[in-house]
Amino acid sequence: SYALRSRRAGIYAATLLAVSPWVISYGWEARMYPLGMVFALLSSYALLHAIRDKSFTWFSLYGLLAVALAYTHYYWFFTIAGQILFTVGVLVRSTKWRIGEMVQSRIFWGGVLSASIAIVLFSPWLPVFLQQLSQVQNNYWVPPIASTSIPDTFYHFFVPTVDIVPHHGLILLVSLLPIVGTIILWLYCSILFRKNDGVRFIVLLGVVPMLMSIFISFTGRSLYNDRFFAFSGIFIFVLIAYVLSVIKKPILRRILFLLFVLGLLLALMQYRNELDIEHKIGSHAATKYIYTERKNTEQVLVSSPFVYFAVLHYATEEFLTKDDVHLYSKTGELSHFSGGPILTQADIVGAQDIAKFKGVVWVVDTTGFGEGAFEQPKNWQEIYKQPFPEVFGYQGDVIVRKFLVHL
Repeated sequence: SYALRSRRAGIYAATLLAVSPWVISYGWEARMYPLGMVFALLSSYALLHAIRDKSFTWFSLYGLLAVALAYTHYYWFFTIAGQILFTVGVLVRSTKWRIGEMVQSRIFWGGVLSASIAIVLFSPWLPVFLQQLSQVQNNYWVPPIASTSIPDTFYHFFVPTVDIVPHHGLILLVSLLPIVGTIILWLYCSILFRKNDGVRFIVLLGVVPMLMSIFISFTGRSLYNDRFFAFSGIFIFVLIAYVLSVIKKPILRRILFLLFVLGLLLALMQYRNELDIEHKIGSHAATKYIYTERKNTEQVLVSSPFVYFAVLHYATEEFLTKDDVHLYSKTGELSHFSGGPILTQADIVGAQDIAKFKGVVWVVDTTGFGEGAFEQPKNWQEIYKQPFPEVFGYQGDVIVRKFLVHL
């Protein structure tokens, strides 16, 4: 409400974000994305406060929140780029390009202050960041951006789906409505509300991360993935809330707002039904089955780092054991995006290690994350196989396989 100088807009925005199935799905995953959303909103709020009040206190707070966002997810770069662009625009606009006035402006020195705070606090992580940046350039899991990637992202903002959005016939036209509508929204607000600094800021926070990610993904290593736009997509909902809130006729305003909320709720119900959460208990059910059926001397081998930590968690927390759970890797090493930085050598076993296994071995596979099945040695006989579906499509099924090792 502060950014748009409208209490009604703030209430509308909070409501839309609260019922958005796209936002709620991030909460279901219990990963870093909701925290990043919070820091993106709070840092933007602090920056706008700092610019409007020309307050060094608010600039200092912005620096702290910006670095908190930077430590949450590397897509911070795109959100902070939008924030910097807005600050530079305000500075240029207020001084009319006069360099002397820019240097004397409290906004300029406030920006220097917040940047200094962020640089000092982020500097301990900078060597790791540069190393990981180099690794991403050489090898990363995100596939190349496709012609349908961008429209699908906007469609999922409003209507998340388990399956890939169909790209044919009438459904194709329907799937294009969100991206067309959002572009019209950005243009409409940029023209009609161009004097409103809060609206300009929110437009930039939605547009800049999207354009930068698309440009980098087309010209270099692809970084384009739906979930990475968690920190910019929220500002699309804020902008929609503002447009609805300024409709002058109360009855029309309330009807349109309620219809939009109802549409999001229906999309949420549909998505939840598609996910079938109650019957897809994946890693938890797989781990429970293994530790209910296995004997204490039998080894547990996980073939993918993407499910290893889940199995390890349930084995440790519910069955009070973790020493017999190992992650298999042919080379004994893992890529930087597959859990390598947070694994120890004690977690991993290679081909030479499993050659020493005897008796019964339990193997946990996954069909998700682009992973393949464990290729057992020739003297291993598979005697049991049971799938346990996971919730989200990219997670696939967790497969429990029981092997008898012949000597």
